[in-house]
Formats: sequence, structure tokens, C-alpha cells
Amino acid sequence: MSLLHEIESLKRTLSRMADRHGNLTHNCVVRISQLLDKKLNEYERIRRESGRG
Repeated sequence: MSLLHEIESLKRTLSRMADRHGNLTHNCVVRISQLLDKKLNEYERIRRESGRG
């Protein structure tokens, strides 16, 4: 699964959580934000490494 696909999947998860709970709790927002940061950092790392090769 590509990194960008995973990020899109996390965005869909965020939407589902918002629909289910009516509004997102602080913990939900923090968790999704952490997951997105992790994936974006991974994407940037891979992009930098591929630029060196």
C-alpha cells in the first residue's frame, strides 16, 4: 500500500469517527494527528532517500 494511499485511508477514518461520534474528542483528534504525522514523516524520509540514489 502506498504511503499516500495510507494517508487517504487515515483521512477517511477521521471522517468515519466524526460521523460516529457527532464530534471528535480531543483524544481522537490527537491520535489521528499523530498517525498522519508519522505517515508524512515516513513519506518525506523515503522521498529524501530516493533523491540521493
